[in-house]
Amino acid sequence: MMKSRYLKDLELWTGADRLNKFIELVETAVDLDHLENGEYMISSSYDSALTELKEQQELLDSQIYDLHRQTAVDLDLVVDKALKLDKGTQFGHVFRITKKEEPKIRKKLNTQFIVLETRKDGVKFTNTKLKKLGDKYQQILEEYKSCQKQLVIKVVEISATFSEVFESLAELISELDVLLSFADLASSCPTPYTRPDITSS
Repeated sequence: MMKSRYLKDLELWTGADRLNKFIELVETAVDLDHLENGEYMISSSYDSALTELKEQQELLDSQIYDLHRQTAVDLDLVVDKALKLDKGTQFGHVFRITKKEEPKIRKKLNTQFIVLETRKDGVKFTNTKLKKLGDKYQQILEEYKSCQKQLVIKVVEISATFSEVFESLAELISELDVLLSFADLASSCPTPYTRPDITSS
């Protein structure tokens, strides 16, 4: 009974031409690396224009990282420990040091860098090179987002065609959930459970 009532349908809806097709769509269309950072982006492999923009973005990332390392050497600070590289919406790419480190490099900080913000957690600053690279990075990111807009619409439209799969699976799984909960209750009941007699009254 279980096989004919549940397993057969479960295999049908999770099969290669139903739910697995949706999984393939998501894995192909969505950039899962960015997803870990909370960014929802269309995968660059989905479109040649996106691929080109992604390559430019990776090149800029590399240049920014190299500048981060070089700045750490120039300031005689440990990369990622004393001198951090932050990326935010307010300033873009910035260097950050703790308040404790600030007195050690104050002279260089005031002559070679632009201090953006001083707070309890540290000092955020930049220089012309980082600002230029950060601005280019932001420009490429905006182009990427603009380019992916039409693709997002297409992916959402395709995803909507899978609604029958999800509705059918939801119905099947919810029924199983109720029955399994009921079975668990019956088996763990302190007194033996017996099926009730249903009368017409």
